[in-house]
Amino acid sequence: MLAAGILAASPSSAGSLRCGSRLVDENALAAELLSACGEPSLRDQWSYQLPQGGYVADTEVWVYDLGPSQLLRLVKLRNGRIVEVETDGYGFAPDSAPRCEPRALTEGLSKYRLLRRCGEPLTRRSENVLRPLYSRPEIYRHSSDPYAYRNQYVTPAYREEWVYNFGSRAAMRLVVLEDGWVTYVEQLDRGFDPR
Repeated sequence: MLAAGILAASPSSAGSLRCGSRLVDENALAAELLSACGEPSLRDQWSYQLPQGGYVADTEVWVYDLGPSQLLRLVKLRNGRIVEVETDGYGFAPDSAPRCEPRALTEGLSKYRLLRRCGEPLTRRSENVLRPLYSRPEIYRHSSDPYAYRNQYVTPAYREEWVYNFGSRAAMRLVVLEDGWVTYVEQLDRGFDPR
């Protein structure tokens, strides 16, 4: 799953990632990242669509999980170049199985962490939206028009809605992710047991 070189990765200055003896900086090509660090644990990809048509950029987040003693590295790429490197808490043991419960679904989780904790959702849908820059998310979250804020200061966002079923003894949960991060969790009707 991980290249041998990535196991020696260590935190470095903001905007860069060290893999073994190689340092990969912002603006490096995706091919340079692969050469230095190997294949990531997860590649998450989306495009931002504008209301007037067209796309802003192809965006990817590559997650490098170095195990429970090192921080997760999230490398954001746009149009094949690194634009940002972030960390997201400690990684997971390679053989750890998902152990999900309703209270584990919280705002601020990365998509990778959510998938490692809870696995694939029961259902999922996605859409491009314009997120107001100066508004709290709960104000615009339930708008029937994903471009309702086109006349304000906005930024494009890729929104996903995932539903998790915890069986007939618990309520299902709707999890909203924007650009790969959980921004909202809502309790739904009672779940059901698989047949």
